[in-house]
Amino acid sequence: MFLPRRKSTVLAIAACSAFSLWYFNYIQPALGPLIPSRYSQDHSSQAQSIHAAEIPAPKPPPQTPIQDHAPPPPPPPPPSHSDRKLEPSLQPGKLSEHYPAKTFIPIPKGSPVDIPHIQHDFGTETQDEKAEREERLATVKKSFVHSWQGYKKHAWKEDELMPIQGGHATTFGGWGATLVDALDSLWIMGLKDDFEEAVKAVDEIDFSVAKLETLNVFETTIRYLGGFLGAYDISGEKYPILLSKAKEVGNLLYTAFDTPNRMPVTRWKWEAAKKGAKQEAHPNSLLAEVGSLTLEFTRLAQLTDDVKFYDAIQRITNVLHEYQNKTVLPGLWPVMMDAQHAKFDDVGFTLGGMADSTYEYLPKQHLLLGGLTQQYKKMYEATLAPITKHIFFRPMTPDNADILVSSGVRVNGNAEVIVPDFEGQHLGCFTGGMVGIAARIFNRPEDLIMARRLVDGCIWAYNHTQTGIMPEIFTMVPCKDDACKWDESRWLKFVAIKSHRIEGVPTGLSDEEKGRWTARMDRLPQGFSSIKDTRYILRPEAIESVFIFYRITGEKKYQDAAWQMFTAIENYTKTDIANAAINDVTAETPIKDDRMESFWLAETLKYFYAIFAHPGVLDLDKYVLHVKFMILLLLRTRPSLKLRSICSSKSRHSILATANSNGHRPTAIEASNPVDIYRSHISELLAPVAKKPAKDIYDKLSWILPFDKGDLGLSVPSLRVPPKEACAKASEWGENFPKSDLVEKPIVAGTYIQFFFKPQPLMNLIVPSILQKKSLYGTNPQSGLRDESDPSKGRKRTVIDFSSPNIAKPFHAGHLRSTIIGGFLANLYEAVGWDVVRLNYLGDWGRQFGLLANAFEILGSEERLEKDPIGHLFDIYVEINNISRPEEEEIKRKKEELAQASTDGKSIADLEMQIQTLESKSVNEQARQYFKRMEDGDKAALATWRRFRDLSIERYKKTYSRLNIRYDVYSGESTVEKERMDHAVKQLEKSGLCEVLQGATMVDFTKNPKTQKLRKAVVRKKDGSSLYLTRDIGEAFKRVEVYQPDKLVYVVASQQDLHLAQLFKILELMGHPDVAEKCQHISFGMVQGMSTRKGTVKFLDDILRDVGEKMHEVMQKSQVKYGQVENPEQTADTLGITAVMVQDMAAGKLINGYEFSLERMTSFEGDTGPYLQYAHARLCSISRKAGLSAGDLESADLSLLHEPHAINLVRVLSSWPDVVQNTMKTHEPVTVLSYLFKMTHMISSSYEVLRVVGTEEEVKKARMALYEAARQVLNNGMKLLGLSPVERM
Repeated sequence: MFLPRRKSTVLAIAACSAFSLWYFNYIQPALGPLIPSRYSQDHSSQAQSIHAAEIPAPKPPPQTPIQDHAPPPPPPPPPSHSDRKLEPSLQPGKLSEHYPAKTFIPIPKGSPVDIPHIQHDFGTETQDEKAEREERLATVKKSFVHSWQGYKKHAWKEDELMPIQGGHATTFGGWGATLVDALDSLWIMGLKDDFEEAVKAVDEIDFSVAKLETLNVFETTIRYLGGFLGAYDISGEKYPILLSKAKEVGNLLYTAFDTPNRMPVTRWKWEAAKKGAKQEAHPNSLLAEVGSLTLEFTRLAQLTDDVKFYDAIQRITNVLHEYQNKTVLPGLWPVMMDAQHAKFDDVGFTLGGMADSTYEYLPKQHLLLGGLTQQYKKMYEATLAPITKHIFFRPMTPDNADILVSSGVRVNGNAEVIVPDFEGQHLGCFTGGMVGIAARIFNRPEDLIMARRLVDGCIWAYNHTQTGIMPEIFTMVPCKDDACKWDESRWLKFVAIKSHRIEGVPTGLSDEEKGRWTARMDRLPQGFSSIKDTRYILRPEAIESVFIFYRITGEKKYQDAAWQMFTAIENYTKTDIANAAINDVTAETPIKDDRMESFWLAETLKYFYAIFAHPGVLDLDKYVLHVKFMILLLLRTRPSLKLRSICSSKSRHSILATANSNGHRPTAIEASNPVDIYRSHISELLAPVAKKPAKDIYDKLSWILPFDKGDLGLSVPSLRVPPKEACAKASEWGENFPKSDLVEKPIVAGTYIQFFFKPQPLMNLIVPSILQKKSLYGTNPQSGLRDESDPSKGRKRTVIDFSSPNIAKPFHAGHLRSTIIGGFLANLYEAVGWDVVRLNYLGDWGRQFGLLANAFEILGSEERLEKDPIGHLFDIYVEINNISRPEEEEIKRKKEELAQASTDGKSIADLEMQIQTLESKSVNEQARQYFKRMEDGDKAALATWRRFRDLSIERYKKTYSRLNIRYDVYSGESTVEKERMDHAVKQLEKSGLCEVLQGATMVDFTKNPKTQKLRKAVVRKKDGSSLYLTRDIGEAFKRVEVYQPDKLVYVVASQQDLHLAQLFKILELMGHPDVAEKCQHISFGMVQGMSTRKGTVKFLDDILRDVGEKMHEVMQKSQVKYGQVENPEQTADTLGITAVMVQDMAAGKLINGYEFSLERMTSFEGDTGPYLQYAHARLCSISRKAGLSAGDLESADLSLLHEPHAINLVRVLSSWPDVVQNTMKTHEPVTVLSYLFKMTHMISSSYEVLRVVGTEEEVKKARMALYEAARQVLNNGMKLLGLSPVERM
């Protein structure tokens, strides 16, 4: 944590700064491992005209092939499902080296030089100041204790706490990252008993057991090596076990430097090393991962007097020093480096994520070495000129604040053009503290002004959001001159730059109007030109720099700023258990995420505590603050793929041992699906018998229903065995299948081999796995990777278009199926690891809006519009149509007269005049004229349309929230630019695919026998206006361009089968088969008989109200249970929505329609939504009555579960991950629903046999563990379907 400088040698290394989560969520999936997306954004020439070089417009560099022996840094490779015991040759310090260092660079020794003081000389505070400070200090400590107690209760010795549901997440090796991380905080806050308890716990950590196939050197260094060293130093070296653990980790990590050039392998494949494989550093490495190991290894060398640790990192420093002025931006190193060849050819530069602490460590390493070498000072000072010129910028703000923000740049051409991104990161807030410390120790007082402006910039970002909390990533407008006066027009133009990438931006707006619309929709405070990542994930960087600058200057305003920051964070993040990340700092009520990163206790709260503590606590003239990067966030925010140490029983370990003894190495997918361990086991045993590759057998082992046919089955002909030989081969293979501890002797049925799992090993594997994984059981993030062997290629992405109601009309019940199905599919794709864009393509353009606008002018009421916008708009729409109907009937009658007169040879001039007059005055003609004004960009017409659209969307959102539906994008026909549609038609014309007939442009599919069924498709009317198909073509290309998806899913009723088939074929014929192949139509049948009790208009809100009332009536029949429900009306509403959704999904295949039945859907008899909710509520009730803790369930003796009911139930539970994977193939929600009903029937039949209450204690624990596992799977399945499970009813 810290270093008493000058003549003392005590060091403690503490956590401060961070490596950004957004890299893995946004940058890496889009561009691969080379550069972040902010360096590759392309903006319009319009943006360039605002201010030269203000907006980046580079092209991404070519991808560099990834070598097999060294996977790319982000994201970390998927963990294995099992603990992996290191071979003796691989235990710390025992691995033979291929490229040993022939000489060692000695650590500088001697008396430390005189380094200027950092910390302000604090005077005596007043009694009032002391009382206020100590009150704030106690409040921060209380917050820490609250979170620490939550961790102890719910996640002790685990990596991270889940602060909402109370579980834990294994995010980094399972060695207890939060436990080790928070040691120094416990000591600093005087929690000595907790510290002692924690030290005893870390003594039990066994670093010769790895849960990962690949060890991340960087993360292991900062979390564990740094954590142990910091605790050892801050506690006065009183706990030798901490140094012993540090040495254990250090020796293990040192092997990563065994490469030809001694540059580290940041992803160390220890299994390959065990076999004697040579290793090399990777050509695509993150600067921060390579350049940020200095403090920990140096301090370890100082404490152990083992020079090899210092030698390891000093070689890296020498390479950085040698090439510092040879990059395309001399003085700085690019984000990506070629560690294998010591090259720095990349063109993206930043002090933010992926590079940050390489720079931050320079002045701190100077301190740690006592100033005995000037190398780090020179390297830091060499960075200042390019940083101040290109990285730090002053943004334009409404209050004309004199602040700075740290951003990034990209160098284009032969270093001729340097393009900034003007993007700030919460992570980048460490820069103020870095510059402040360096200004002091290197005697650069003028740099304190720059440090202050950087710190003030982060405080400004906190103060100007709805919550008072700074967002993760944002952009701001750079000043155009030294005066830097606020210019709202210029700000709006910058905001508008983003509008072309936001679905739903109205067409025909000026730049300022686009900017104002975007600012309103994105809730942008003035000053922010965009907020790319609205989250706050409990980060420490801002408070770190505020703390440091307060200690440097002694100015109380920084204490006050810190208190305001803490109060806001505590207000929005506190949970009953601890504190949680929030999803949107711009929202009035942000949603909490069930994540508490370990740096909340290890860093954020430590700095909040320190700023209100006595200045002697964390004295900056005694200690060097160590930085921990947030690269660890990649594992935390993505669901864990490893099967954790789910129980301590020997039986579970025997399962893994059995699998491993046959040569199997469990994969990450097996970690998500424990049954795949059995697949691998069977494959390895059967391969030598069948003389077939184990992989081929693995792929053909299928999940079986019903269970009397086995747990897994193998069709022998599927392995390319001739049909005549299949029966004989099946018998031969079954007879010769080796004896196994996991599976019974297989049963052969013709050409089919049935495998049954032995009950007890399965019980010992599945139940603890579910209890530990909780909501993650059944998910498989690994399968969402574009390339499972190369995670750097990112995750597959799908855009799911569903619901799509018509603006200004109530949510029609006919849209219900699309909404339910689309919501389910979005959940499903996310469960298997895809990035999902939920898109609502609204019917928001066309003549009907002209009709509606005219109706409002004639019939509208502002008062009614404000009170019930959609209801009022619908009423006047119906009324204007009633007015229009007689007009249209008269016009039709006159046209029939004209036709007859023409046939009879009579004069038709008068009739033509009459028709022309009627049409020109008709409501429909006025509507057409109004819509023409909209298409021509008339501001008044667009303003009215935009108002109706915005009001409709807000109302829709309320309906969607009741259905657990959310959208990432509200798009619509209005957002398809005319240029895109015109371009599409021109392409069709150029390729000869379309023709003009009676003035209209169409594609005639009937001319080709292969496409005759697609008929003729009109793409442009004779008046030049567009149609649905034209807009859909333009929209498809837009989605591909904006989202770069792997799949485009359209959830649309079967009535549109022809339309979508025409669309996909046109995309193909236009020369874009790649786009057509991405498109998938999820077609579904229609609902019959869906109406309200009164038989009136079929609006969804009416339907849900009726069903909710019906469920409320049913609930009230049992007054005892009714009285126990906390909010019966809300519960009834939830049950009603469940009833509607389950009836829809239970109708069989989606293509089938069904008859809507209020009585059937609200019944508790049969397979209905209420029955599912009852099953979940009853399991919750049993849990409450049992009164057992999570610890009781985890320690249960599962060998006591030997009844057939228990065995069959665990077999069903084991198949849930397979159900999820199989549903990805079918896209049918009924697959999930049928599984849940089968499981609940089985549970129901078990209650009499597997009683919980009143049984012997150990039996009670075992049965309750099984029931809790069943409840968790039921809960997971219901949420996957989009349902909200209730606990009482």
